[in-house]
Amino acid sequence: MKKTILKQIEKLHAEERHAEIISFLEKTNEVHDYELTCLLARAYCNMPVMANNDNDYINKGLSLLLSVKDMGENDPLWHYRTGFAYFYADKEEEALIHFKKAVELIPKTKESAVKWRDFNIGYFIGECEDILKAKKIKDKFGTGKKASKEDTLNFILFNLLHRSLPQEDFVTDNSIYIPEWMLVIRPLIIDFDNEKIEIEWNITCPVFDNSIKELTFGAGENLYEAVFIAVGTFTASLLQTVKNILSNNPAKFTYSSEFNSHYHNWNVYYNPLLVARDEMQSDRLDDLIFWNQIENILHKYLGNQKSVCIKIYAAKFAGNIISECCIDDIYINELSNIIGDYIDNSLNTKDSFYTIRQYIILTQHEDTRLPYKYENKEGYIELKNNLKKICDVIYDLKPFDEEDYEDIEDAFFYLINELDDMVHDFTLCIEALIFIPEIFAANLYDGIAFPESIIIYMQDEEEPLSINYTQFADYSRIYRAVWEIFDSYEDTEKRDIIYNKFISMSFSINSIIAEGKKIEDLEDADEIMIPIFEVNADERFEIR
Repeated sequence: MKKTILKQIEKLHAEERHAEIISFLEKTNEVHDYELTCLLARAYCNMPVMANNDNDYINKGLSLLLSVKDMGENDPLWHYRTGFAYFYADKEEEALIHFKKAVELIPKTKESAVKWRDFNIGYFIGECEDILKAKKIKDKFGTGKKASKEDTLNFILFNLLHRSLPQEDFVTDNSIYIPEWMLVIRPLIIDFDNEKIEIEWNITCPVFDNSIKELTFGAGENLYEAVFIAVGTFTASLLQTVKNILSNNPAKFTYSSEFNSHYHNWNVYYNPLLVARDEMQSDRLDDLIFWNQIENILHKYLGNQKSVCIKIYAAKFAGNIISECCIDDIYINELSNIIGDYIDNSLNTKDSFYTIRQYIILTQHEDTRLPYKYENKEGYIELKNNLKKICDVIYDLKPFDEEDYEDIEDAFFYLINELDDMVHDFTLCIEALIFIPEIFAANLYDGIAFPESIIIYMQDEEEPLSINYTQFADYSRIYRAVWEIFDSYEDTEKRDIIYNKFISMSFSINSIIAEGKKIEDLEDADEIMIPIFEVNADERFEIR
């Protein structure tokens, strides 16, 4: 009789028909010995998983298990089931004790290892430890009044981000790592006090060409409220868009561009507008208001990238307008001005104050993307190492003797060839000597609108090519890598020498000086008209 009952129970269990097991066992006349009691408890404990976590079932199952505690003390399966019941009763401390006891009692044989493999006991131990750690961190953090930076970062990682996505994740190296997506989310606390916090977020993933950064700010009556606002801003904007891409959700729509005689097709993703207003208004803003403004000219800034991240921020306060549009963290004057004009002239709202934030991410179709020399993480490291070598050469560079060269362009290409002998990438050498001086100059004189494009005369082309910097596949990587290189210099004197030498090579700065102007004396940046840099390139130069 009992064998028949056990066979029927296992059949129902395999089919996840736990309610039928409960009904069957409670109606049977068979005496509920230790084994049947444990199986009935198992059915009750599995009910919450199938029925919205009703703790009445868990408590009933736990009660049954504890009723045979004396017989189960040396049974690893009883400890596992008891740990399972405590876990879903939100009693992780008790659950951890029983899970660890189960591991201790499991025979150390190959057969046992195979039998217990599907019980995921290691997962439950890890979850218990994580939850207990999160509770301890939350208790320590409280309202954040006396929290240290480490306490605050741990609260963000363990209490707000960890397990917030459906995918399995781990907290490691002050980051959240999601193996399924190979996604790393690294928050960095820039500044905080008892009522506000500023967080820089860094997202890296093989799907994207570059790491994606976002800066969020939160303020409240205490640090606890401020942290929730700053983290909520991140999760509702950038993380939401990234999640849609990595979850293989359908793109909102597609987009096409042309660069260097090649057509490129893109999937377009975006988060709903994240709006903060002075008071609740009934008029909801269309999520495409910014896209509609930049759509017709965005193609001018797209090349052969794997992905492009467009960050848009707009604000209005007391009649003042702030607008910012960045492509891969690079501020774009033209697009920012378009957003600003729209906010100023066309966005009709009743608000006297508002901020709007949105991320638009484009991912290129694989069938239109061309091979790229510095692909993925390994390629980026190679590019960065090459740039480091170039920086070292610039450090040792002596001033050009005009008697040795016919003109400055002759000297420029002499240096290019010298660098190419070392890094074996003629294109990168030219790009580095054009881009880095302008990047540093724009950083030093951030009030001046530097040109965002370059004119290239190719040897076999009849017409010159006008190309925006962001269209070059190397540009955003050079932009990111050169700042990382400079941050890594322990010798600050060497760093400053290289920085100043690059700035002295800036075409824009030299153009201004050639006109007899002093940049630091100009209060109105609009007065400065900088010509677009033109360069002759031979057949060794590739437009990537």
